[in-house]
Amino acid sequence: ADPMMLGRLCSRHGGLLRRLARNGRLSAFSTYKTETGLTKIPVIENSREVYSALLQKIIEDASALPSEAEYKDQITKFSAYRLKICEENQSVMDIEDKISAGQIEELIFEAEEELKTLEMMKEWKPWDTSASPNWQVPEEWVVFDVEHTKDYDVGGA
Repeated sequence: ADPMMLGRLCSRHGGLLRRLARNGRLSAFSTYKTETGLTKIPVIENSREVYSALLQKIIEDASALPSEAEYKDQITKFSAYRLKICEENQSVMDIEDKISAGQIEELIFEAEEELKTLEMMKEWKPWDTSASPNWQVPEEWVVFDVEHTKDYDVGGA
């Protein structure tokens, strides 16, 4: 099969090719795609291993955050869930299908960005209110005035 043709098919008909690969009809191909079809995002040959390592790094780096940081809890659970999917599935297609958030190359990009966010969170410490205990939301940020809505039922508030 022509690799370029296979790449174009994957970018247009990924679901069909995934089903064919799962049924053993594409077993002759070592990878089910030669291009992602996404601008400036190339296919990563060892994507499962790369993604798993990034998820492990996110979990490890998040462990340095204080326990009261809600972000720590959420990003750890989120990453552990996805890491479990990677560990339970050898096929990139199965991982992509079960996570259902795009191609694995997109997930890798997302994980790399999350690691950058983790570093910023460590620096900014949004959970630490002791640095400015009298801080208030600036008036221009207020979009919803609770005082004027107290007579309305807003879902159990």
